[in-house]
Amino acid sequence: MLPDKMEAIMFQVTEATGCPFDRTYLLKEERRFDIRDFGAGVEQSPVVNTSAINNAIQAASAEGGTVVIPEGSFRVYTIRLLSGVNLYLSPGSVLSAARTDITQSYELQLGEGGNYDEPEVNLYVGLQDHGHTYFANSLIYGADIRDVMIYGPGLLDGSSLNDQGELEQILMGGDPHEPIRRSEPGHQGEWFGNKAIALVRCENVAFCDFSILAGGHFAIITTCVKNMHVEHILVDTNRDAFDVDCCENVTIVHSTFNSLTDDAIVLKASYGGGIFMPLRNVLIEDCTVSGYDIGSVYAKTYTQDKLIATDRCGPTARVKLGTESTCGYDLVTVRRVRFKRSRGFALEAVDGADLSNIIFEDSTMEDVSSSPIFIKAGDRGRFPVTGNSTGEDFIPAGDEEPNVRLDQRHWVLPAKEPYQVYPARRYLPSYNRTRKVSADGSSCFNIVDPEQPLRLNPANVHEENGRWYAVCYDELTKKYVPDYSKELQESELPLYANANGSGHIAYVHDIIIRNITVKNADPRYPIELMGLMGSRIKNVSITNLKVEYRGSLSLEHAVEQRQLNTNWEYAQYGGQKRSVQSLPWLVNTFFLKNEGLLPRVEWNPEAGVWKDAPFNVPELPEVYPEPSNWGILPAYGLYARHVDNLYLDNIELRYLTEDTRYPIVLDDVVHGSLQNISVDHAEGVEEVVLVKNRCKRPAGLEYVTDYPYEQTAVVDVTIASELSVTTVEVTAPAPGTPKDRLYPYETVAIPENGYSLPVETGEYPLPQTVFRPFFAFIPEQSARVGEQLSFPVIARQPAYEVSAHETDGKIYNETSSVKDPVVRGIAEPMILTAGALPEGACFDTASFVPGQACMFSWTPAADAVRDEPYLAAFIADDGIIPVKLEVSIKVTG
Repeated sequence: MLPDKMEAIMFQVTEATGCPFDRTYLLKEERRFDIRDFGAGVEQSPVVNTSAINNAIQAASAEGGTVVIPEGSFRVYTIRLLSGVNLYLSPGSVLSAARTDITQSYELQLGEGGNYDEPEVNLYVGLQDHGHTYFANSLIYGADIRDVMIYGPGLLDGSSLNDQGELEQILMGGDPHEPIRRSEPGHQGEWFGNKAIALVRCENVAFCDFSILAGGHFAIITTCVKNMHVEHILVDTNRDAFDVDCCENVTIVHSTFNSLTDDAIVLKASYGGGIFMPLRNVLIEDCTVSGYDIGSVYAKTYTQDKLIATDRCGPTARVKLGTESTCGYDLVTVRRVRFKRSRGFALEAVDGADLSNIIFEDSTMEDVSSSPIFIKAGDRGRFPVTGNSTGEDFIPAGDEEPNVRLDQRHWVLPAKEPYQVYPARRYLPSYNRTRKVSADGSSCFNIVDPEQPLRLNPANVHEENGRWYAVCYDELTKKYVPDYSKELQESELPLYANANGSGHIAYVHDIIIRNITVKNADPRYPIELMGLMGSRIKNVSITNLKVEYRGSLSLEHAVEQRQLNTNWEYAQYGGQKRSVQSLPWLVNTFFLKNEGLLPRVEWNPEAGVWKDAPFNVPELPEVYPEPSNWGILPAYGLYARHVDNLYLDNIELRYLTEDTRYPIVLDDVVHGSLQNISVDHAEGVEEVVLVKNRCKRPAGLEYVTDYPYEQTAVVDVTIASELSVTTVEVTAPAPGTPKDRLYPYETVAIPENGYSLPVETGEYPLPQTVFRPFFAFIPEQSARVGEQLSFPVIARQPAYEVSAHETDGKIYNETSSVKDPVVRGIAEPMILTAGALPEGACFDTASFVPGQACMFSWTPAADAVRDEPYLAAFIADDGIIPVKLEVSIKVTG
């Protein structure tokens, strides 16, 4: 259908219709099986309860029926769903994850006599993350079943209170180790539960009314499920809330998903189900996604003491298509979704399959911690490819016969039965990123070695009589043989290091975004539309969009790409246990690495000096697709690169404090229009920048020496006459490109090459609009006449409250031995004041220190009784953007 009032846009996007049924289709109320009749009880051991519930499911499966979990808490291990069986969670019922013995993994745990089901064998391990590969080690698990529903107002609880009253994760956020061989179960001798619900290759499924608390790596993961209806569920969890992976015909409505540390509703297209099944026809309506502290949404306290996710970007909690995208996506409609304290809306196709027919509309975002809209075509290339070996080691030993990939060798499948066959259809180079550099003398990172940038892979070429040929896969012999029809020049050999089973880069097209309002967005990340040379994003319409950024950054930040980190302490899960995070105030090195960390400058050979080049943004086609992976961009509002047919109409881009970067930057955009655009911009800063580039190479070939350069420009884009426009030209290849005959000048701006930052990193000011002051949550208060009401008011200020403690370096399964260098915080704290207070109330701020309590007190008089509550107002002002808290107080006689 064509969107209203957009007749000029010459592309169509079909709306998703979702699941063909609602919950009534799967109801089975006539036969009910109470788990207590099979031996379950709140005082029973987890082993007994697990056996009892699984026996009840077996009985119900014989004739079809509903297994009832009554009121009470039942500690269990894996519950195995079967076809034709519903699971009803009664009011007050809890299925609580039981502990298992964990002695050798990243978290230790003392068990309760049992374990979750062993992670199954999956021959296609490594083509996706571990959590997408194995499903059996879950609280509720079903494989190859149909006609099932989990419903009712009860709770699935993956957490437990320890002796100190702190909430601990029982369902883990990380994964067991990958197996040594593909033909082995998914662990290396020890495993544990890490998902609340996992369904794979199922049909006709419904989830209704229940809640999940602390659901592990995936609170819900459904892979290769056809026909799924979801409504009125609440998920408040430690990592992904709901993964819809390679599913077809899905409806998700009237539900809430809270996940600070990972995505909220995430649509994926992995190979975890062992079949090539694109995600298709998904409808999401009237939902809320948020990134508050785990457990606080379920408890209705909405605390926000933890500032960033484990990946060091802000709270995640978004709606995303990606990152797993091996099988592709088509036909997704997302409307009337409320984003709160989350990263925004993301479309990511990076593994060789396409993304198309997307509608995102009528939604609001508040406190956005990353790019409000992120559209990315990338070439990570995690796609199966058949190798030239029959070995089944997950990661082959280095001394084995050379295989078709030098990098990510776990994407290579053995050339034998029963593995599916994906012959190599495309190749890319392998780079030697072995040169360690530092731009500021403090933080170090690796870039491509300019002396030997490329690695050769003899497995993918054939030499005969001094001539070189490509190879091709022979189905009969299951081997790669010389392709004498394709002779190669010796200079081409480095281009054949990594084979890919997909013949093209992922193609992203046909996207409509309309009627979106964004407030209080992170100033670092504009809307990003990131295509590639060789895979341009095509047909994007964005209309009726209002975005408010916090602002206060500059082109200097976009040039220097500084690492500014401070340590932050917070209370873990609302208890007393303190944890430490490393806050990245500018670039985040969890994502941005290698050449992306170099200053964006160019060598001026005439003057013999470095000059700023903030528009020379590296392509980085192979990286994980996160907005922060391109650092600080030269646009604060919208940055679009390698896009065909971009239509922007009725767009407002605002900032709360002045940002001296450009509102809109277009780089290699061809065809489209910018109409009815209203933007804030600093004095002397044009509203739109058009980028010309003389030195572009196809995606993946950026650092291949002597490979021809192409020129790109903005072409045939109609821009409203009232907008001020400037054109800039990039005359050098991306930073870190090795010198060659085509560009003989230095591209690595480091002190050894005569480049220096004007201010040392340790003295550089923190951009205080990135991590803002905030108040600790205060619930609604009740006061009685003549009785004193008192409560603490705590205002926190990340720029001032810099911890002397370091992080532990743990990221789920891994521990990093290298910690990012840290800088000092600001010297002067913010000011805390009271706004409107009830008559006679007191609020003492004389000794205010950020992070410490100031007491409010009030003894209401008899005449204070009234129907409507009082609102006590408190203001934290750091001189940049004041933050206000209002506390409701109800007075009774």
